[in-house]
Amino acid sequence: MISLNWEGMQGEIRALMARFHELPRHIAKKHLMAAMKRTMRDGVPVLKSVTPKGGTRTVRAALKRGAGGRFVEGSGKKSRVRGGALRRAATTRAKYIGRNKDGIVYGVVGYKAGFESRKAIWLEFGTSRGVKPRNLIEQFRARYGGPAASRLAEEMSRALEKAANELASGMNPTRSFGS
Repeated sequence: MISLNWEGMQGEIRALMARFHELPRHIAKKHLMAAMKRTMRDGVPVLKSVTPKGGTRTVRAALKRGAGGRFVEGSGKKSRVRGGALRRAATTRAKYIGRNKDGIVYGVVGYKAGFESRKAIWLEFGTSRGVKPRNLIEQFRARYGGPAASRLAEEMSRALEKAANELASGMNPTRSFGS
């Protein structure tokens, strides 16, 4: 997870955030979120590469009985279920939380909610029934941590240019209510 707030950042990102702070907030938020999405998108293939792929397995459908108590023809068929659902569930998301004057933009690389995120938790921490912990997040951070920081600065500078162009064009004007 990467988060950006309006104060308290360091280095090159702090200077970029100060420039975004000068823009109207609705334009700054939009372009910061877009930069965060573009940055995090590169992490999805890395997360997929550290995620184990489950094998294809054969499952049997439930047996059904008819009115006379006999098995219905065609029930209990075997079929193959494709593996790799956890890898396919890797995704990214970016969001702005808080008020205009003191909110934060955050981006996350992870798994889609539902059963797949449960599987990821079991693989990360292990279970009492024999699943050994795999430390997926540690491996992911080791591979993606450095490139994400430099990529974020690049994307923020591109987004700043786009935001300045949008402001100059008058495409998305600031509204003053009641004045």
